[in-house]
Amino acid sequence: MLPEGWRLSCLGDACSGALQTGPFGSQLHAHEYTDHGYAVLMPKDLIHYRANIETAAKISREKSTELKRHHLMVGDILFSRRGDVARLALIDERSEGSLCGTGCLRARPSSKAFSEFLFFFLQLPTIKSWLEHNAVGQTMPNMNTEILYELPLILPPLPEQKKIAAILSTWDRAIEGLGQLLANSQQQKKALMQQLLTGKKRLPGFEGEWVWKRSKEIFKSVSIKNNPTACELLSVTQDQGVVPRSSLERRVVMPDGSVQGYKLVNPGNFIISLRSFQGGLEYSYYRGLVSPAYTVIDNKIEIENEFYKFYFKSYDFIGHLAVATIGIRDGKQISYEDFSFIKLPYPPLLEQQAIAAVLATADKEITAFESDLTRLRQEKKALMQQLLTGKRRVTVD
Repeated sequence: MLPEGWRLSCLGDACSGALQTGPFGSQLHAHEYTDHGYAVLMPKDLIHYRANIETAAKISREKSTELKRHHLMVGDILFSRRGDVARLALIDERSEGSLCGTGCLRARPSSKAFSEFLFFFLQLPTIKSWLEHNAVGQTMPNMNTEILYELPLILPPLPEQKKIAAILSTWDRAIEGLGQLLANSQQQKKALMQQLLTGKKRLPGFEGEWVWKRSKEIFKSVSIKNNPTACELLSVTQDQGVVPRSSLERRVVMPDGSVQGYKLVNPGNFIISLRSFQGGLEYSYYRGLVSPAYTVIDNKIEIENEFYKFYFKSYDFIGHLAVATIGIRDGKQISYEDFSFIKLPYPPLLEQQAIAAVLATADKEITAFESDLTRLRQEKKALMQQLLTGKRRVTVD
């Protein structure tokens, strides 16, 4: 049953004129694209419900004039015509004046529908399912104007549409602002790592030249086998480090038979990954077992483990490793021999600890921002489901 005052509609009825496709190949050729000019938006440029004109191909003013009917206005909604047909974006002031490109469909809301309300409504999971279900084509899903015209909508009175859109836009601004704070913190941490982990910038109270040692002077390979079968099995990941297999949400293949040949890992050990694109050494906070294919390394001399945990993820270390291990970027396995001859910084222990503490604080700030961002997105999603279906009504002045 529809909420009081709401009505059934469809996208074609809510838009002025016919829905429109982008120019076809006969109207726009590859050689007509330029490095600068007017953005031509393709499906790949519809990112997180926004049109990214930075990634878009460009055409000259003259060619843009020829394709005037494909120009986009603030409030237009752009859909992907092929592939991910649920991908869409709202044209705002930043992308106004760009063109609807090949592979996209344009909808221009009429006076019957407020564009921002329609934009939020089209993000509902039920709409995503409808678009995917009604797309044509077996190998590559395709959407056309005839199908898109029939996309079902439920529309409240226009004042209520505007009030709902205003509320959800406030949440979007909060999410965008927090996302920018997160990006800034991540960038600041990268800069700190580059400066502090190489000695280019020193913390107050520390001076003098750093000692650089071969890896084999600081670390050693360890291989402890025939361990109790009750030991936790560990997985070596590049996004979470070394973690218990039981904690992974994705499906993990468990070993068949005995794990007596598996290697023991203790907290503070590093593990050389089999294939790496982010440095190749992962840190373990856990005691457990890993496949014998991995190389487990422990420190030979006193170190601050956290200092090296950060250093092994730094651009400085990855650069040294890439030189020592030709082909690593093609997924070559890193051997202990490759690693053992690389020179590593060995600042005084107190300075290692101080640097690790600064970077750990930066990590905590990033984690807090990520947590807040996840919470805001979940709360907005729940609010959308209530407001856009009329389960929760707003008061209109």
